[in-house]
Amino acid sequence: MDLSQLTIADVKGHAEERIASLLRSLEYPENVGMVIPPNPAMGDLGFPCFPLARVARKAPPMIAADLAEQLEPDELIGSFSAEGPYVNIRFRPEALSQIVVGEALKKGELFGSGGLKDPKHWMLEYSAPNTNKPQHLGHVRNNVLGYAVSRILQHVGHKVTRVNLINDRGIHICKSMLAYQRLGEGTTPESTGTKGDHFVGDYYVRFEKEFIQEYTAWLDTPAAEEAFTKWCEGRNGKGALKAQKEGKGPEPKSVFKSDYKATYFNEASDWGAAAKKMLLSWEDGDEEVVSLWKTMNQWVFDGFDITYKRLGVEFDKVYYESNTYLLGKSMVQKGLEDGVFEQLDDGAIVFDLTKIGKKGTKVLLRSDGTSVYMTQDLGTALQRFDEYGMDRLAYTVADEQAYHFEVLFGVLGTLREELKGACMHLSYGMVHLPEGKMKSREGKVVDADDLMTEMTALAAGEIRAREKEAIARGEEALTDEEVQIRGEAIGMAALKYYLLSFTPTATMTFDPKKSIDFLGQTGPYCLYAFARVQSLIRKSGQELSAEDWNTDIAQCLTSPLEQAVIRALQAVPGTFLWAAETGDTSKIADQTYKVAKAFSALYNDKAHQIVGNPDPKVGKARLCLAQGVANAIKAGLSCLGISTIDRM
Repeated sequence: MDLSQLTIADVKGHAEERIASLLRSLEYPENVGMVIPPNPAMGDLGFPCFPLARVARKAPPMIAADLAEQLEPDELIGSFSAEGPYVNIRFRPEALSQIVVGEALKKGELFGSGGLKDPKHWMLEYSAPNTNKPQHLGHVRNNVLGYAVSRILQHVGHKVTRVNLINDRGIHICKSMLAYQRLGEGTTPESTGTKGDHFVGDYYVRFEKEFIQEYTAWLDTPAAEEAFTKWCEGRNGKGALKAQKEGKGPEPKSVFKSDYKATYFNEASDWGAAAKKMLLSWEDGDEEVVSLWKTMNQWVFDGFDITYKRLGVEFDKVYYESNTYLLGKSMVQKGLEDGVFEQLDDGAIVFDLTKIGKKGTKVLLRSDGTSVYMTQDLGTALQRFDEYGMDRLAYTVADEQAYHFEVLFGVLGTLREELKGACMHLSYGMVHLPEGKMKSREGKVVDADDLMTEMTALAAGEIRAREKEAIARGEEALTDEEVQIRGEAIGMAALKYYLLSFTPTATMTFDPKKSIDFLGQTGPYCLYAFARVQSLIRKSGQELSAEDWNTDIAQCLTSPLEQAVIRALQAVPGTFLWAAETGDTSKIADQTYKVAKAFSALYNDKAHQIVGNPDPKVGKARLCLAQGVANAIKAGLSCLGISTIDRM
């Protein structure tokens, strides 16, 4: 057996084949399922014997003892032993060192890549902001999650196309346009020194203030009293008014004020009527309205570009709803002709949801022939499949849209058999901040740009605090520019790592100060471990490569602390594959931290000197191990969209 030719994947495969070979000779079922023992002292892998009990007509512990007795060690496996119902397998430390560290050195920052048996072409949609306001904390989670999953898929060997669908039309866009038209007085982002998306977002807020002021004044009119009476009768019967007069039950007046706003907007509001008229004018191609729309949208696009660049996310193609909102209408008509959809008496075209195991029907074209969001999504999805011919299409969208995507995917699969199972909803939960940690620009949501600036400031503060110790050791003080550059890198690492360390579907609270902790399970901790290795390599004066690694040096890495680092490295490739299959970034964040933590324990142990070790061979072996750690950390953080830095 030539250990230098084996990969990390071969290690587990070899152990499985040794067990399977014995099972075949005993005419036992060959399905081999390995588990990792809860305690490393038990072994590196364990084979549970429970499934064999019925065939062997023995208790699992007896089966394990029989199997272990018949299995002989080899060049890779040092021992087989039985413990209860498990056959525990322990690899030879020097053999494991040679394979794992060798692969980490050989692959460099691509460590953990490859391993796919069936690469696919994925398209991943993420971000999807509206052009009536700047992006907020929810968008940040969407952006970093979608981009990270795309990088993970690419890392393991899939082809990936990244797309964004910007919602640049609709009544919400017209609200900001109308407010600017009435209140803007010709100002621009440049003339006011305001970032473009914030500039437009401020007018969206101003529209809401004007509308609320108008609505509040209307509530004191006879028309409002009449509307309130009808609302009560329609909602709860006359009992609602009686309950109010008698002081019983909920206060219908306050409920009416919030509940009736939409009706007022559509029926009596001057601001509402003007916004709806503007939307119709836009759809009719009115030159003045379209010109204003283009101008304000461009202001927002320019602002978004700044946010995306700072956040470190990118796209291969950007779609715009203004170009896609009519897609799907002809497809629905064809689906009607093919018998996939049906037409109601009022002319509406619907899909029978019982075809996909759900109740009711879904309207795809209204009775007046206008489309709904589902119509557009169907058309956009089919256009993308036709244009790119990808195998899988994933949407990064919050979990409240789960039902929408279940229906969308069901309809797509009904329209085209080959699309069944081809789509995925990369769902994520809400993200909040602890009360009082940060204030948003609008007071209701956490602005993405403000959040990134605050994270950089927190990181810069931590750098300055730690710098005092360095200066006391005789090191030079950092310039303000150096602190800003490092603060930006550390702040972004803290933000992204924290968001991605949670399972996507979890609702989470983002704690800025906790995320910046250099000693916790954080992005800065992983960055620090990477920078520490770079410092060791600089001090050693050596440039390491895979050619420096051989069987002789691998023999030096057999201590428990060294083997703990190697086991952490060994788990990296499988973690990438698992994350690519599930779309869950948390395991990569966790495994990257485990690698960093295992190395920190080794580094801080006085018995494991690296640079300047009295035995040059041992020192070189540990330095190679350190380089493998740096490669693993860089690969893990890179897949999370985090850039490493050589100095903290």
